[in-house]
Amino acid sequence: MEKNTGRGYHTQSVFLQAADVSEAALRLQAIFETAIDGIIIINERGIMEAVNPAAAHLFGYDQEELIGQNVSMLMPEPDHSRHDAYIERYLTTRHPRIIGIGREVNGLKKDGTIFP
Repeated sequence: MEKNTGRGYHTQSVFLQAADVSEAALRLQAIFETAIDGIIIINERGIMEAVNPAAAHLFGYDQEELIGQNVSMLMPEPDHSRHDAYIERYLTTRHPRIIGIGREVNGLKKDGTIFP
């Protein structure tokens, strides 16, 4: 008599979990793409990995022009030249000073316009 290991059930459960994760990822992507607020996702070096259409429009760029660039390009001085050091200090110390706290900053559009 063959022993039932439950592998069929486990495989089905994993498949359903993967489908749930995939569905959740699609929902999050839809929210990201259609949000009226600008959203920019950066990595630990400040490089933009994702930019939603609202953010690209806000700064006057196409999304493709921003992805792969340092987010500091969207900041006027003095934040532009200091931003990488802000990130480095936060990653080294894990103490929020500039990075890791909520604050309002000015933005720099493609045409050079500075806005709050």
